[in-house]
Amino acid sequence: MPNQTKSKNRVTLGKIAEMAGVSKCAVSLALKGSRKISEAVRRKIKRIADANGYRGSALLSTVMSNIKTGRSCDFLETIVLINANRSKDAPKRFPIFEKYINGIMAEASHLGYSVYSVWLHDEKLTQQRLKKILVSRGIRGGVIIGHADDTILPERFSQIWRDFKFVSAGLRTFNPTLDFISPDKFLIAQYATAQIIKKGYRRPAIVLDAHIDEIVEGRFIGGFLRAQLALPEKSRISPFLDVARAKKKNEIFIDWVKKNKPDVIFSVSNATAEWLDEIYTKLPNSVEIVRLERNSIGEGWVGIDMNYELVGRLAVRKLFDILNTRADMGDIDVSTCTIVEPHWNKNLVLERIPPRGKLPRGSKR
Repeated sequence: MPNQTKSKNRVTLGKIAEMAGVSKCAVSLALKGSRKISEAVRRKIKRIADANGYRGSALLSTVMSNIKTGRSCDFLETIVLINANRSKDAPKRFPIFEKYINGIMAEASHLGYSVYSVWLHDEKLTQQRLKKILVSRGIRGGVIIGHADDTILPERFSQIWRDFKFVSAGLRTFNPTLDFISPDKFLIAQYATAQIIKKGYRRPAIVLDAHIDEIVEGRFIGGFLRAQLALPEKSRISPFLDVARAKKKNEIFIDWVKKNKPDVIFSVSNATAEWLDEIYTKLPNSVEIVRLERNSIGEGWVGIDMNYELVGRLAVRKLFDILNTRADMGDIDVSTCTIVEPHWNKNLVLERIPPRGKLPRGSKR
């Protein structure tokens, strides 16, 4: 009987985590002196452990061993994945979001998180209902993806943004301004343009929807214009941003091409790439088209892998940091940004791979 009483009253990692307001994994790290946990939180956890007579256990050793060897931790807690796109099936329609999610799920599994998914624009989802969902599942925070339509999150969920911790994957958010992880769009465009110039092209142009340029804060355009400085001023072509109007009236873009005479055109988004594919035969034969991002192997475009899955993984790591190392630091009124370098395709712009159903120019049937 005495042994049973002792076992029943024994303080565990879970109890210490509850008293400290952090996760079990954070307690494990703190008690081992890991620098992944802030010094203030380490002291707090050590104080609670000592006051409650905690003694090291095989569980602690196992968790630490898993972290050191790269194996997944046991279940720690649940985080929420919020799809903030106006389309519920955006993760299925857009490869970018799917890759973010793949990275988020992989890192969550590695750290011991379970993931609960929510579509933010569900008509039945109110602030009160979402809060009840989060609280009932013990969720303290999550990752937001898909907010390409609007970087300002819905005001009707203001209490959620205030009371829970979130990280944005892909884009910066405003009102609230969250910590975010993003591909290095400036470097992507600068590098691609510089490589094209190096390969002998002298009149590169970029086609980008004005809305996309706005939500990425001009980073694609900025990188492109910076690289253009290597060309004589007369060879520099201003970006084409009027994609929305040109999709309705192709002549707007075709006239722009004839006037500016680019020898190569960059595209960024899937929608823009598909539109260029449709009107490709209407363009002068001297124009090549290159896509700045590659969403999957085997597509008919040469480009760059923007490491979207890594963006997703780092978003979860950032969330882990926020949930477990800031308990005693108070609110920081400045968001942080982690920029992810892309993976360069060695064959970038060596040739234009023809769209589906077309032969390379000059080929005979």
